[in-house]
Amino acid sequence: MLWKDDKYEGGFNYFTLNFFLADSTVEVKELRFQNSGKDPFPLLLKKQKLARKPIQTYYPGMSEVPEQYYRPEDFQIGEHISVYGRNCLIYSCDDFTKSWYQNNLGIEVQPISVEEGQKKAIKH
Repeated sequence: MLWKDDKYEGGFNYFTLNFFLADSTVEVKELRFQNSGKDPFPLLLKKQKLARKPIQTYYPGMSEVPEQYYRPEDFQIGEHISVYGRNCLIYSCDDFTKSWYQNNLGIEVQPISVEEGQKKAIKH
């Protein structure tokens, strides 16, 4: 999964999305690259249900509209998902996920190539 941070020193941030079929929860982990210059931040999202559009309220449990959560059908290659305001692109998956989508949903999965943007030239 890829999130393009548009801030000054943001850049491209790569994550691994783990979906647990047993209880429909999601976990999002950061991929660490050595000497990237970024502080390690292991989890973007701990294991929990991921709402499509989170409802922000002062009184939890008092919202009138029930939240809708992501399901396995929503995680398609080339689609964007929202992780609490971060618009993330799903560009690839592992071999087990490919075979699961083929066997259970009848969806053929092909990874897409992701091109990185131009590096910012910093003048000293």
